[in-house]
Amino acid sequence: MTRLLVRLSVWFARRRARKSAQTSRVEHPDGGIGAEAPIRKSSEDRLRRTSFADRIAIVLSELSLREGRVFAIRGGWGFGKSSLKNLITEKLDASDGADWLDFNPWQWGDGDTITRALFGQIADRLGGEHSKSALARAEALRRYSAILSGVSTPLKKAGDSNHLISLILTNVSVIAVASAIGFDLPTVAKLGATLAALSVCTSLLGRVLSFLGRDRGNEPLGKVREALEDRLRELDRPLVVFVDDIDRLEPEQIRLLLRQVKANANLPNIVFVLLFQPSIVERALDPVADDDGRAFLEKIVQANFDLPAVPVSIVHRIFGEELSELAGVYATEENGFSQRRWGNALVGCIQPLLRNMRDARRLISSISVHMPLHVSGEVFEVNIVDFLLLEALRVFEPDLHEELFCERELVLQEHRFHGYAGRDADKVVAERLLSIVSEERRVIARDALKELFPPLEWAFGGVNYADGFRNNWLTEKRVCSSRYFPRYFELQTAVGEISESRFVSFLEQTKTEDQLTIAIAEIENDGLLLSLVARLDESVDRLPVENAAVLLPGMFEIAQKLVSQGKADFFSSPWISAWRATSWFLKRIPQEKRSGLVLEALRQTKGLSIASILIHLNDPADQKEGNAFDPALDVDTVEAMKAEWLLQIRSLAANGDALIAVPGLAALLYRWRDYSGSLDEPREWLMKAIRTDQGFASIVSSIMSRGTVHSLGDRVSTPHFSFNRETIDDFIGLDVAKDKCDAIKFAEFPNHEEALQTLHRSLEKWLE
Repeated sequence: MTRLLVRLSVWFARRRARKSAQTSRVEHPDGGIGAEAPIRKSSEDRLRRTSFADRIAIVLSELSLREGRVFAIRGGWGFGKSSLKNLITEKLDASDGADWLDFNPWQWGDGDTITRALFGQIADRLGGEHSKSALARAEALRRYSAILSGVSTPLKKAGDSNHLISLILTNVSVIAVASAIGFDLPTVAKLGATLAALSVCTSLLGRVLSFLGRDRGNEPLGKVREALEDRLRELDRPLVVFVDDIDRLEPEQIRLLLRQVKANANLPNIVFVLLFQPSIVERALDPVADDDGRAFLEKIVQANFDLPAVPVSIVHRIFGEELSELAGVYATEENGFSQRRWGNALVGCIQPLLRNMRDARRLISSISVHMPLHVSGEVFEVNIVDFLLLEALRVFEPDLHEELFCERELVLQEHRFHGYAGRDADKVVAERLLSIVSEERRVIARDALKELFPPLEWAFGGVNYADGFRNNWLTEKRVCSSRYFPRYFELQTAVGEISESRFVSFLEQTKTEDQLTIAIAEIENDGLLLSLVARLDESVDRLPVENAAVLLPGMFEIAQKLVSQGKADFFSSPWISAWRATSWFLKRIPQEKRSGLVLEALRQTKGLSIASILIHLNDPADQKEGNAFDPALDVDTVEAMKAEWLLQIRSLAANGDALIAVPGLAALLYRWRDYSGSLDEPREWLMKAIRTDQGFASIVSSIMSRGTVHSLGDRVSTPHFSFNRETIDDFIGLDVAKDKCDAIKFAEFPNHEEALQTLHRSLEKWLE
């Protein structure tokens, strides 16, 4: 019966121990994700601690232990205590000098559970041979553990409750039989008999539990311990019990665990090796040691093995080696890497945060998790230096990292024009950002912010950068550019934005006309054409000049698709970005090739609007006196483009309604006037076009200006349609237009009704 009690009392502990052992056998990768885990074998030792671990293993194996010993491996969090323990156990296995057990109290619950688990695992380890003597030792340990932890109490309480349960079941069975009168007697009788049987069984079970849970406090502890010691002296080699993560326990649990270790420190052939950070354990012992936990601890531990100091230089070296292995392939100029910037970021902002190997592994692990989110094929979507520096802030200063995203306008200095009156307020907010960080790290944080966000550097006593630097930051995919800023924090390309990898793929597809046509069509179908144009405008220096014969016509085609989107914003619009990118790219083409390529692009695409812009930018006659003039095309090419332009528009004019459908018709009519020398040609064509009501309605829709207005106090913009009086007068005539409007029935042309009504209202106002 005694054996049954002991086995039942440790059953749960053994189950947990098996689960714990299974968990502990899970392999962790040496680096990258999960790299914070301790090393498991000497081949992974990069801190040269193997010889130190070997010496400790020899000491533990050669002890003559008529009485037990308590040793300690001491070191701070992240300094490698568990790694050293694994090196020691590897040596113990190789030398066969001592058995060992790895016990982690942090995986268990309250103090009694920890005690039961500790002695239960020791018993399992000593009884593992299944010999008669081994089983006897295990049995002695379990009896000893049962007395120490009072494990019989729950069973005794369960047994005492059987009287109440039996009484209830008996009464229910009597009621059931009594109520059988008038009912289905056989069924109710069976129910009563079943309940009565349960009552009897419950009574018997209660007696068994009461016996199993009988109070063993009267059994002499000294006698049980003496028997245990006799069994332990029979061991031919000691058992080393490593107790890890003590400093993770609650203070009360630390005190209880150390009491048990102290009380059992002299058990023969049992060696306790405690792993902890001294300051934490000493503070936990202060309340029971007259505020001198260190002295109390000295009475428990006979000898200490202090972890060898790891020079910070070694931590930094190992971090650099692991980082190179992990991210070295992306350290290229295309990804914004430069030795100067990386050196400044590493030495000034990252290395000061790496105090020990745990810090280094935490950062490596975070980089491993987040780096793949910025990788697409062989392309790194953001600046590699900024990414690594922001990862350091994410790991070591998460509150500051989170606040940076919230303070986008501040750190990017968006909407801060010349003469901006809020600089003092910006400086206050910038200082508040630094105050998030502890004072000892504030200088590091300041230098990191200056490195990441040059536009804000002035607020920390640095320089003011001109707007011209923004294009450089954009090209380098820096976090301080408005386009790339969200990518660093949202960890994905924003909706409606073309990714870096897809832009790189687009550039590669400019080698052949077929590939480029497919690429443009796919990008347009995915709703990314506007983003592509912005990237072309921002990244002209990256456009492959060697593919100009294919790319220049493609840029003409893209620009033509966006002509109608150039009216809403005279300073920035997709249309402006499109023609500006085309003009800048044209200047990068060798002078001797420009004329032929630009004329061929016009012939291929019939891009009248983009061609007229290029003519205007390079025509000396269109330049104002005193303005800087740096034409990309010579005068002969400009005149040749005008001639080709006239051929194209005349061809469209002769082809039914083809010209009406061309976007930007009003502007084209004026260019037609300018290049032909008079209004006659465009006006003659237009008067023919409006002879029918359908033609008039179509022309009105084509030359109407579309935009939005935003009044003071409005939260949203509203559509706004208008006509230019001069355009109507020059090409149609106000009176003619008024007569046509009066004669036409707007409702018969639903697609043009809004334009017709707008023109009618405008004419009435003009002719008052």
